Amino acid sequence: MGKYFPEKICYFISYILTELRYFFTPNLRKIMKKNLKIILEFREKRNFTEREIARYVKEVYINFGKYMTEFFTIPKLNYEKIKEKVIVDNIEILDSALQKGNGVIALTAHIGNWELAGVIASILGYKISAVVIPYITPKVTEIYKRIRESKGVEVIFTGSNPKDFVKFKKENKILAILGDRVFTEKGVVVDFMGKKAIFPRGPATLAIKLKTEFISGFLVRENEKYKLFFEKIDYPPENLNEEEKIDFLLNECVKKIEKVILKYPTQWLSFQDIWVE
Repeated sequence: MGKYFPEKICYFISYILTELRYFFTPNLRKIMKKNLKIILEFREKRNFTEREIARYVKEVYINFGKYMTEFFTIPKLNYEKIKEKVIVDNIEILDSALQKGNGVIALTAHIGNWELAGVIASILGYKISAVVIPYITPKVTEIYKRIRESKGVEVIFTGSNPKDFVKFKKENKILAILGDRVFTEKGVVVDFMGKKAIFPRGPATLAIKLKTEFISGFLVRENEKYKLFFEKIDYPPENLNEEEKIDFLLNECVKKIEKVILKYPTQWLSFQDIWVE
């Protein structure tokens, strides 16, 4: 769709589809209400009414529609559009990590447009590999893979050969990995938004075991532009054993993700219940 229609038409179509999705997915709305209630009440230190929460939920659905439109218009994205629409902050953090020549793991989350973040970095000249989960059918998986690869992003599916997760280090590439949703692993309980939630241990485990550079990177919407920004992640003290280092780094990951979600709550597009009752 994104290749053949003007951008405004694509956004209009996505808005109609978003309205339908909102109407026909009551279970997802319920999860989002729970998520947003926890986030907003933790941030604002007050109770929110059902009507207030419902307004935020609708905004999440609208942002999801924008995310999908942006994904399918990736083939049209080029350097000129990036210069026009994207503000890049702290890119020196990424450059400094790459200068070590040891590869970089870039932690991100389902916020803003994580797909676009990798594509933008690739167009700017960085070598990117992205860890993604296969979709329901091989045909849909192939469509998504082809779109990502059209802009130079290498796709590594969860469950792939472990060698695929290691070669980025030898090639001094960036491995983009999502850290806010459990896919193939069991997950661990952490403190998140003042409550207990389940997060993946994989990104922190990979960083410690491979002894590679570890940073965070997110792409969010601000007004009519995108903002791509990077931050350092504090490494654990050397006197800790390996398991303690992984736990330390996992908690640093959670803090980074929590900070971004608190600032952009309706751009967190995770439709999963991650909370421990």
